[in-house]
Amino acid sequence: METRLMKKQMTAAYQYSYVRLVLNYYTLLETVAEEAPQTQQMTDYLKRLNSLIGECISGKEVNKDLLSLRKDMTHEVEILTSYADCFQIFEYILNRMERKFISSGKTDGGDEAFLKRLMGFITDTSDSAVMNGRIKQIMGQLPVRLTKQKFYSLLMEGLSVYLGSPRENLRDMMYTLRTESMVSLPEGMDAGHKDIYEILQQFKRMDYRDMTFDSFEEASAKLSYASQVLTDESGFYVMLQDVINDLCVLMFAKQDAVIDVSEEEFYRSVISSIQMKLDQEDFTVGEDEFLDQLTQLEGRQEVYYERYLKVEVLSEESADDGDYIRSMNVDRLLSGSSFAELIIEEGRETLSGEESAIVDKSYLDQQAEGYIQELEELFADAPKPVVRAVMAKVLSDLPVYFNSIDEIQEYVRGSLSSCLDRAEKETCMELLEELMDYENKLV
Repeated sequence: METRLMKKQMTAAYQYSYVRLVLNYYTLLETVAEEAPQTQQMTDYLKRLNSLIGECISGKEVNKDLLSLRKDMTHEVEILTSYADCFQIFEYILNRMERKFISSGKTDGGDEAFLKRLMGFITDTSDSAVMNGRIKQIMGQLPVRLTKQKFYSLLMEGLSVYLGSPRENLRDMMYTLRTESMVSLPEGMDAGHKDIYEILQQFKRMDYRDMTFDSFEEASAKLSYASQVLTDESGFYVMLQDVINDLCVLMFAKQDAVIDVSEEEFYRSVISSIQMKLDQEDFTVGEDEFLDQLTQLEGRQEVYYERYLKVEVLSEESADDGDYIRSMNVDRLLSGSSFAELIIEEGRETLSGEESAIVDKSYLDQQAEGYIQELEELFADAPKPVVRAVMAKVLSDLPVYFNSIDEIQEYVRGSLSSCLDRAEKETCMELLEELMDYENKLV
């Protein structure tokens, strides 16, 4: 990339991220002022970030520590995401038990009438991506009454879509399947989350067959509590990560950015004021305390981001160039994905022949068989409701593998007719009705 374009791109990214940093950092201060971090771990991460910002303001080199904090934050959110995936499995189970204890007051209009509405919902779009999305959502809500052999057969059909595609695509799918089906969980899930970890273990050991109304209510309350904790912590960590990402953009873009000294000093002065408040744990934020400074930032984000978008990112032909790496990292940090993976220049490896190869039947069978063995180990000690919930989750994650609308219709009909548990079937149909109503309102 020619020097002029590099400076133009990095300058726009630098200015944009400086404004974002001020605004995101101030939002963090306001949030902490309203409610202090709920765990010691959250407090420690806040202090690490605030300390790094203080060092940045004083001119110290913090690149290594900043990237280390970002890596730790990403792992922390990976743990929270894994918890959320696990609790979705148990939410699926409790949802299907609710009608045993609480009547909906609705009458059953019959399977065929419901099937007709459901198929109309699937086909009421000419967009294949939308149709496939609806099919996957429905697969995740239908009653599951499959033998393991039939389930594994459907799993193989879904994975066969990856034949002929890059192996990286299949590996990404296998990662999704493993994490969302509870067969692969990150290390350290109990550290800093002992209460949530214990609730998860209780759900794994729970006797769903003989559950009473009281035990159902207790389980539902624990699920709500865990969900709220995970939502609150995830939201806090995303706020921290957004500030970290802003700092990372400044780090990558600094050497090429051209910015007015007075403009940068203004940003640094506001950041310094916020940093001191957080450092001193002074959370008294008056209504007008930062009003003048923040007012001066109005419209700047939009202008600088538009400038950034007008400059093309480097082509893949420059993949071994340091400028390319910085440019791509900035692009990833500004992509809107808070936890996007960065390219690390030191020790960076190119794709080997094995990694860049396509998926053939032998490779597909190898990957699928390994995953099936992991599922077998999970299913061996799991209650039947857990097995069914995992199967439903896996089927909803897979690419759509039906060859025709008739195949989909027969699968749905078979799923409804094979479910003899009236409470579960009623709940599934209610959830699918809600799904259809919600989607229709969006149109």
